[in-house]
Amino acid sequence: MAHELENAKSMIYVGETPWHGLGVKLDAAPASTEEAIRMAGLDWEIELQQLLTPAGRQVERNAVIRKSDNSILGTVGMGWEPVQNRQAFAAFDPFLERGLATIETAGSLRAGRRVWMLAKVARPDSVIVPQADDRVAKYLLVAIGHDGTLAFHLGYTPTRVVCQNTLSVALHTGENTHVRIPHFSGANKAIEAVNAAIETIDARFERAADLFRALASVKVRNGEQLKEYIKSVFHVEKKALDPSGAELLGDLLAKPHVSTLPSPFSAEGGDMLKETKSRVMEEVAALFEGGKGNDAPGVKGTAWAAYNGVTQYMTWDRCKSQDARLEKIWLQDTTGVAARALPAAAATFLSN
Repeated sequence: MAHELENAKSMIYVGETPWHGLGVKLDAAPASTEEAIRMAGLDWEIELQQLLTPAGRQVERNAVIRKSDNSILGTVGMGWEPVQNRQAFAAFDPFLERGLATIETAGSLRAGRRVWMLAKVARPDSVIVPQADDRVAKYLLVAIGHDGTLAFHLGYTPTRVVCQNTLSVALHTGENTHVRIPHFSGANKAIEAVNAAIETIDARFERAADLFRALASVKVRNGEQLKEYIKSVFHVEKKALDPSGAELLGDLLAKPHVSTLPSPFSAEGGDMLKETKSRVMEEVAALFEGGKGNDAPGVKGTAWAAYNGVTQYMTWDRCKSQDARLEKIWLQDTTGVAARALPAAAATFLSN
């Protein structure tokens, strides 16, 4: 398979081996972002160099150059501003210093074009279905693209512990999934700001967990309702994203964006074979029945199982390689199908 990790040591993790099976295991969490950067081989910088035509004439675009090996990571417009790895990941330092989070993984994909760091929030997991030990862990994610395709993100992302699947609220473009940490000159004010940020983050996680628990409390009525949900995820329909669904979400999620890519259920995808539509429907329906953790008591047959069937399909079954799965799990496209899964679930199963 095509290997998108930098090399065998370009990803580190703490704890159990991730379900994608990649990375180098550490005995203990890095004490600082600086240590994590060094361990993951991310201790390099980028610079911009203006492009020239063969005749030596300047072009209104810059090349993003990795200074350590002079490799070209991408080309960007003249207004694009570089953010160094150390600069991006320093956002975690206040949380690490206060013992409010610990680094669990960091690494790079696509020869350095995308880098990330994931930290676990030091708060109890949100229990969704007690009898199934179905829990959602709380993480902060910093991700950045050095090729101009992924903006800097510092946001929270819930992960379903039973299958280590990052749920679709991760990296959503909505303002409410992002963390804002004010800069103060006084130490006490800085500590208060970081503590307040964690309290806000934890409260938002619990609000998300309330929605997950609501989905787990509702049984999918029949195959037609399940089919309606799957169609509403892969093709935005007004019924699936009406105000009643948005009201259930409150300010937890921003309004989903419509994907520019054709869906097998959309008019733009009309030239696709009917078998493709049928295959997607069948595969997601099968994951509703037998996806990771979906056959457990209290989960089986619920709207929570339907939602997790969609997220598993998008971040696992649909991907062709372990690397693609890793990128989809942590750096997934949040303007398309994955971002619609939760609002569509609320609208389909909770608005009636």
